Amino acid sequence: MIKIIHRYILKEIILSFIFGFLFFNLILLIGIIFDLTELLFVENISFLDVGKLLLFKLPSSFDIVIPLSLLFAALLTFGRLSSDGEIVAFISSGINLLRIEGILLVFAFILGIASLYFSSFLTPWCNHHYSQAFQRIIFKKPSIQIKERTITDFENRKLYTHHIDPKTGKMQKIVLYEFLSQEDELFPQIAIAQSGEFEKETLRLDEITFYRFSKNYQIVRQGKFNSQTIYSASRLFEKGEGIKRTGELSLTEITQRLKEEKVKEEPSKEKIKELSVEFHSRIAVPLATFLLALIALPLGISMKRGGKSISLGISLIIAITYYLLLLVGRFLGRGGFLPPYLAMWIPNLLLAIGGIWLTRKVAKI
Repeated sequence: MIKIIHRYILKEIILSFIFGFLFFNLILLIGIIFDLTELLFVENISFLDVGKLLLFKLPSSFDIVIPLSLLFAALLTFGRLSSDGEIVAFISSGINLLRIEGILLVFAFILGIASLYFSSFLTPWCNHHYSQAFQRIIFKKPSIQIKERTITDFENRKLYTHHIDPKTGKMQKIVLYEFLSQEDELFPQIAIAQSGEFEKETLRLDEITFYRFSKNYQIVRQGKFNSQTIYSASRLFEKGEGIKRTGELSLTEITQRLKEEKVKEEPSKEKIKELSVEFHSRIAVPLATFLLALIALPLGISMKRGGKSISLGISLIIAITYYLLLLVGRFLGRGGFLPPYLAMWIPNLLLAIGGIWLTRKVAKI
């Protein structure tokens, strides 16, 4: 009897989970789809390059979407079972609520392991390759990242252009800020060019006037050039190709960097805090899959009426609240207000307390 009920409930949960998984992925991808469409039809980037970006971007949010989709599926399933009176029928037949919840928790445990794999390895791998693929596109056509009246970063340079011809890509009235490598240089060298354009992997500026300033804000050197090439994208790409941001590091790499930083003669406390927060976050979020299931069953049973819109709404409210708490935890952990492990595990602790309280409350009904 209980096996039949478990199969029945599991089938309902899986179908709802698939719907939620597709829906939430679509929501998260809307922004990137607009950007990729612009690359494809406005910037004339090849379909193959844009397809690579989409391929790497799609799995990068699975570690977040899996817990959210399970929460939605459980709310929808148990909300419907409750509104149809099936939960009452199960309990009247002598089936304990915990036995009904068991199949959900087993399913949540499996999804939690999958989410942990995505969070620890696949998501950072996708983030890194997405970044590399996007950089290659930019270096094939550097003008993509240049916008009118917007300051653009080029490593230690900042570029501002007043106008860009949409047809030729030629820029007018360009200001370039460059911090020089000398330690005594506190102010950037400022170069003002009347025009400029990208030629393959370099930026060519024409009619340039440059200025250097002293500590007293006085001009100590200035000069003029007819033209100058000041930016080589291929060199920067080769230099930065092996560098990974924190979000592109696997859990193993984060652990290794933590060990390396701690054994240094003068370890960076800020770097240790950042890596520690990231490490605990990568584990805490997947575990939330199990804890969200613990909350979803009693919450779904308490719903008088089940429905996709209601379940989606409640799922989003809980998810947004949880991730806001995570953001606060990141701030507190990186700022040194709380130990990183405590800052990142407080949201899960609150979920566990809420799940236990709701389960005990529903069990008394």
